Amino acid sequence: MNTNVLRFCPRSRKRMVEMRNEGKKVKEIAKELNTSKQTVYTWLNRHDPLNEAESLTDKKTTPRRKPRKTPKILERIVITLRDRKGWSSLKIHLCLKKKNIINPSTGSHLSEYAIRAIFHRYERGYQFDKKKIKKLQIVRYEKQKAGELVHIDVKKLSNVKGENPKKKKYEIALIDDCTRIVYSEILPNKKAKTAALFFSRAVSWFKTKYNIEIQAVLSDNGKEFTWHDEEGRKFHPFELMCKRLNIKHQYTRIRRPQTNGKVERIHKTLQDELFTKIRFHSHEHRNKELQKYLYYYNNNRMHMGLNGLTPVEKLILANAA
Repeated sequence: MNTNVLRFCPRSRKRMVEMRNEGKKVKEIAKELNTSKQTVYTWLNRHDPLNEAESLTDKKTTPRRKPRKTPKILERIVITLRDRKGWSSLKIHLCLKKKNIINPSTGSHLSEYAIRAIFHRYERGYQFDKKKIKKLQIVRYEKQKAGELVHIDVKKLSNVKGENPKKKKYEIALIDDCTRIVYSEILPNKKAKTAALFFSRAVSWFKTKYNIEIQAVLSDNGKEFTWHDEEGRKFHPFELMCKRLNIKHQYTRIRRPQTNGKVERIHKTLQDELFTKIRFHSHEHRNKELQKYLYYYNNNRMHMGLNGLTPVEKLILANAA
């Protein structure tokens, strides 16, 4: 029997009293029960023969508090707000607090912690939502005609050692869906006007260099390419440039960068084969190396997405079809 546990329970304390009544010394009792003499003296002095059970009970022990439960009606309100509006626990907490909805079991507003506990009980929240999202089947496509669709995107570049880090640089690329011919520049910012002027230069380059007339452009929903309401789009520089050039503007689904995967891939290719392979001395040096690489990419580099053809070779086949 584990005396280390028994000495802290009423049964072991009663045993101390019985051993003392049998005539044993305090030292012997402490040794047998594997405790200190001070502990034995404490419980012998507390012992009351008339009220033995209470006297041998630890006075510091407090009754266990009953758990406070959130009423079902409040739980239903929380789950309804989550399911219908997609609100977070913090937003639901602030909404209920603003409407002065009190939890009767506590007499106070429903805390954010309590709302997260409700989420867990009813399997709501991000950790459960992401399990319910079914992976969509990736549909790969390729346009048959050059210029039928181009993809555009912008990415922030890391700073060149020795240059002012506050002067940020952005790499923007326009790639043809059919041939994978790409045009890219490094810009000082990603403002809508800057992106619109780049697009105008890129359209002119495709027409002059390869006689490709662009019909539609696909971009994400970034502020450099569009605005989030119809009224704002009427005055957006990039949208106005598309209208002036008579080019249809299409948009990717929100939080689905794979929809614009071809231009995302060229960003990664440039990062792997150019920006991390050469030690640039200045921004101008990087610009020159980028233009050299783009010539190599369009004319000499085998493209695995084109079965080993170069983009220019793919253009010749597309024109001959």
